[in-house]
Amino acid sequence: MQFGSFKSILFILLFSISSFSQNLEDQIYNAIDTFVANPNSTTLNELNQKALIFSKSVATNDEKLALVILYCNKGSFEMKANLQQKAIDSYEKAWLLFSNNHLSNYDIIEFCLKPLGTLYTKTGNFTMAENIIKKYIFMAEKDNNPPNIISGYINLSIVYKTIGNYKTAIDLLQKVAKNQNASALQKKRIQEELAVNTMGLQNKNFDKKTTLKELETNDTQVLKNKAWMALQNNNPNAALSYFEKAKIQILKDKNIEARTLAKLYTEEASIYISLNDNQKARNSFTKAYATLLPFDKTNTHLDTNILYPENTFLVIFDGLAYLEEDNLEKLKWYDLSFYVSDLIRDQLISQEAEIRHQIEDRKRTEKCIDILWNLYQYRSEVYFLEKAFTYAEKTKNTVLKDRNQQKTLLEQFPNNSDLQLQNELVSKQEFLINEYIRLQITQKNHERLISLNNELATVSIQLKNLNKKINTTFKSKTETITLFDIQKKLNEDQAQLLYYFWGKEKAYSFYSNNGEVNWKKITFNTDQENTLKKFIASFEKANTINSNVASFTTTAYSLYTLLGLEQVEPQKNLVIFPDGLLHFVAFDALVTQKTNSKTYTTIPFLVYQNKIAYQSNATFYSKNVVSHKNNTIVGFFPIFKNTNAYLEYSIEESKILEKNKATLFLNEAANRENFKKYCNQYGIIHLSTHGTSGSFSTPATLVFYDDVMLVNELYGLQDCHPDLVVLSACETGIGKLQKGEGAISIARAFQYAGAKNVLFSLWKINDFATSEIMTHFYSNYNKQHSFFESNYASKIAYLEDETISNAKKSPYYWSAFVYYGAIDSSETTYIYYYALGFLLLIVLFLSYGRIARFLKRKEI
Repeated sequence: MQFGSFKSILFILLFSISSFSQNLEDQIYNAIDTFVANPNSTTLNELNQKALIFSKSVATNDEKLALVILYCNKGSFEMKANLQQKAIDSYEKAWLLFSNNHLSNYDIIEFCLKPLGTLYTKTGNFTMAENIIKKYIFMAEKDNNPPNIISGYINLSIVYKTIGNYKTAIDLLQKVAKNQNASALQKKRIQEELAVNTMGLQNKNFDKKTTLKELETNDTQVLKNKAWMALQNNNPNAALSYFEKAKIQILKDKNIEARTLAKLYTEEASIYISLNDNQKARNSFTKAYATLLPFDKTNTHLDTNILYPENTFLVIFDGLAYLEEDNLEKLKWYDLSFYVSDLIRDQLISQEAEIRHQIEDRKRTEKCIDILWNLYQYRSEVYFLEKAFTYAEKTKNTVLKDRNQQKTLLEQFPNNSDLQLQNELVSKQEFLINEYIRLQITQKNHERLISLNNELATVSIQLKNLNKKINTTFKSKTETITLFDIQKKLNEDQAQLLYYFWGKEKAYSFYSNNGEVNWKKITFNTDQENTLKKFIASFEKANTINSNVASFTTTAYSLYTLLGLEQVEPQKNLVIFPDGLLHFVAFDALVTQKTNSKTYTTIPFLVYQNKIAYQSNATFYSKNVVSHKNNTIVGFFPIFKNTNAYLEYSIEESKILEKNKATLFLNEAANRENFKKYCNQYGIIHLSTHGTSGSFSTPATLVFYDDVMLVNELYGLQDCHPDLVVLSACETGIGKLQKGEGAISIARAFQYAGAKNVLFSLWKINDFATSEIMTHFYSNYNKQHSFFESNYASKIAYLEDETISNAKKSPYYWSAFVYYGAIDSSETTYIYYYALGFLLLIVLFLSYGRIARFLKRKEI
């Protein structure tokens, strides 16, 4: 036994014996007093051991309240010592204990919720920061406590400012500025934050007189504001002068928080960068790093083991990468940023927070790929190509991949109680968010909004702690797939791969075929951007393409060459991984050669050359292996007869499903509750209805006979993992585009819920054409039982149907549906191989008999 372990056990034993002479409440308060009298790393360790014992023994509310106070005092010290994650854990324990037991007689807002909200903001967990701050604003409003209401709105504005939502921050600050109960300090803080947010917004209507009046004082924040204004006006020398004055005042505060000081050094570094004084900038970044280290600040050796979730580390490492001249060393600095970014992401529990966090990772990824592209041009080493692809894949669909990993673990360990609880909490969280959004839209039941926020805060903390436990148990980090890892899968699928990374000003493509990989850079000038946008816009109205076929084919061919499709091998399966705006491109409708034809069946569309499947990311592609399919089908057809939303041809569409022995829910039966009840009982889910892509402020929706379903409710579906979801509805693949994650659409919602393959539309499509496409799809599926082949065959059959006019054969009508999923071999192909194998066995058996008789005759 190690001496340290024996010492801990002895401490616990002696502490337990001495405890008999005191009641538990007194013991807890004495432990607090002892720690507060001499707070350091040693006494903190002792307090942690005592807290563990207390937590197992508290029974009365007085004892529980004492433990709440212990956690808050512990969290306060940990926060000051830069032990931020430990501080968060302490405050979360305090809040859950206080809330779950309905305790009172303690200012939980001041001593727990305020610092907890601040810590969430500092560590990049903005959704939880927003939830917890809103929680204590509601509590303060209920108690009619103006100081806490005002400070809550100020802190909430800081959250919005940090994520770049300056307009919302300004609206909150202007609202609270009208409160007559604000103290002088709060009024000053409001004006400071208004100035910072207004500069962030770069509002042209900024009140110059107010600003000048503020700048006449020597206030610290005003000096800093003046420094940033000078930087914006390209006057870095003036900026440095103002900043140094502010710095002198800030450093006079002996109780300054380490994080505040570290941010001061990073701000100083940014000014030195503007002055091209790179050495001083490096020194400032190094000081910032040392300041953030817990306890020992003299050892500035870069060790990932001492890093923790903190946004300022990202600023430091990204800044040092920018200053680094050696490209390979640049990548090392960026890798440190990615490491810290992963630590931050591990704390996030909502899609919104993860997607927002992913945006910055994606920007960093583009910088890394740019560096590797330049190295590749100079040295042509495959390592650089492989590394670039790995960066691209790592930050692609991270939210979808994480949820898929959770579901995969649950399938592997179905009886694990932690994984079961995780799945339940994720679903509960999404349903709570769904209800919250619906109430916000209707502006009804304010009391329920308050209780929902409380439930969300509690579920979020429970889920975060559970995720931490599961990650430790299963080490369930999402595996990053390399380009060469998927070569075997491509060979099995007899396919080639075209993978895109969409950057701010350029894109990259990775093309893999027959073991060879080609990496290209796609630079978009104004003309090329217009080509892409023009192609996408061609499908907004039914008559756009028909009105000028020549213009469309020219655009479609130009985009075909721009996106590097001329390198694709004809008559071979093609797997496309779109990114950015390419999510909205129907690749089937691209044109492979220049043409003057106006007859659509003679135009060389890509659909004639290649069978196409799409995939969200390489991880999904490598793992999406189709084994035995569940061919049971359920169809939902609201039809909406006698309304403006009437889907006349939906009836014909339902008849083809009926031939496939599908369970159908028509008209009133196609309601929201029936869908939720039966969606997890079938292998194929078919939805013939209306859908909306949503907007910046409202989520995408799926329309049932009696109600709409928001994407958040789809996210929360449990045990819904069909082999295929067919979304025979308008715009089911369209949604708000998020960098790295793609369109936040109905189709993505089903992927998040667990659908293995999805077939959906990219634009509002004529219901006659939809009915025809779906009829061909299911007719073919009934023969081959291949989703991939049936999707391709449905389009070819539509184009070859002589009863359909040339105008209705415009790609607007047949190319809207895209298939995201596996290249599944048809059952007829399997039967062929089984039959061939059986015949070979017979031949071998007969041959063996003849050979045996021949050898026997030779022996005679």
